[in-house]
Amino acid sequence: MLINEILKKCENYIIKEEFRSYDQFDALTNPFINRITKNKQLLRRIVIQTVSKSPFDLHWLGMKKMLHTKTVSDLLWFYSIKDEKDFTTEINFFFDLLMTKKLKDHYYWGLNFPYASRFIDADELTPNLYNTVNAGISICNSFLYLNSENKVIAKDAINGIVNSMEKEFGYIDEKNKGWYIYYPGQKYPVYNVNALAIYFLVSAKKISSIDSEFMNQRIISLINLLKEAQEINGSWFYSRSNQGKWVDGFHTGFILESLAFAYKEGYHAEVKEMLNCGYEFYLSEMFTDNGYAKFYLKSNKYPIESQNYAQAIQTLSNITNWLNWDQEKLLNGIINIAIKNLYDKKSSFYFKRTRFFIYKKKFIRWSITPMMLALTYAKLANCE
Repeated sequence: MLINEILKKCENYIIKEEFRSYDQFDALTNPFINRITKNKQLLRRIVIQTVSKSPFDLHWLGMKKMLHTKTVSDLLWFYSIKDEKDFTTEINFFFDLLMTKKLKDHYYWGLNFPYASRFIDADELTPNLYNTVNAGISICNSFLYLNSENKVIAKDAINGIVNSMEKEFGYIDEKNKGWYIYYPGQKYPVYNVNALAIYFLVSAKKISSIDSEFMNQRIISLINLLKEAQEINGSWFYSRSNQGKWVDGFHTGFILESLAFAYKEGYHAEVKEMLNCGYEFYLSEMFTDNGYAKFYLKSNKYPIESQNYAQAIQTLSNITNWLNWDQEKLLNGIINIAIKNLYDKKSSFYFKRTRFFIYKKKFIRWSITPMMLALTYAKLANCE
C-alpha cells in the first residue's frame, strides 16, 4: 500500500541521515550568529525568521545538523503505536536515547539549541513544556514494550516529569482552573501545550505512582482552563497574552486530539460540549472548500506546510479511531494533498509549498517524523 511504501522510505531516509537534520529555527546554532546577537532578542528573531522563511537553503552559513529531542520522542512514539512486538528493539533503543537527551539531572527536555521568539530568548539548556510532555506521552505509549529494566526507569521518568511540571516549570492555580508554564518565566498560559499536558497526565495516571486524585485534579483544572479560553465560535487563541491572539491549524489540532483522548479515557462530561464545538469549528473553518488544510484561520490553501498537514491527518485519524467521528473523505483528501505537494518520491517530505516556491528542505523533527506518526495513525483509521 502507498502509505506503507512512504513510511518505509521515510525510515530509510532518516536512518541514512543518522536521525540528524537541520531545522527551520536553527539559525543560532551558527556560533558566530549566536554570539553577535546575544541578549538582542529582536535581532535573534529576525535572523531565525530570515533563515526559516528563505526559499533558498541558507544552512551553508554554518548551522549544525542535530539529533533533535522531538525527533527521538516522535520515533519512540512511532514504533510504539505500530503495536507489534517486532519493534521492541527499536522502542528500547529510542527510549534509551531519549533519556540521554533530558537536561541536567531533571526529567525535562528542551529544544537543545538556542532559540528566540516573541515570547522567549532561550539557550540550549532551557527546558520547555512542549518537548517535555511530548517525551512523556511517547514514554507512556512505549511502556508496554519496554524491557524490565527500562520499565523501572520509565516509571521514574513519568513521576519525574510530573514533578518537573510542578516545580521546575510551575503550576499556576486560578481556583477552579490552572495551567503549567511553557518556558521558565512566562506569565500567560499557552493553550495548546496545556492541552498536550492533559494528554500526558491522562496517559501517566495509569502508570505513575503519584496520587491519582491529585493527577485527576490537575487534569480537570487544565480542562477548565481550555473551557474558559474557548471562543464563542469554538476556537482557541495561541495564548492569553495579547501577543498570542491568533488561531492556527496545527495548534488547534493539538487541542482537539488531546480533548478526544481525554474523552476516550472517560472524561465525557468534562470535555464533550467543548470538544463538539471545537471540532465543528475545526471542520468548518480550518479547511478550504476544496479540502486544503489552512495554516491560519484567515489563510487560503497556501502555505501547504508539513507539520500542519501532519497534525490535520493525525487529529482526523485519531478522532476517527477513538470516537468514530468519521471524516473519511476529508482525511483521504488531506493525505492525497500532502503526498502530491510535499512528498519526494525518492525519500521523504519537504518542509512546505507556497504559491511561488517549494521549500525542499527536509527537517526531520518538523516535517518527517510528524508525518510518519500521522500516516501510521491514518493506517489505523483504515486509510490507504
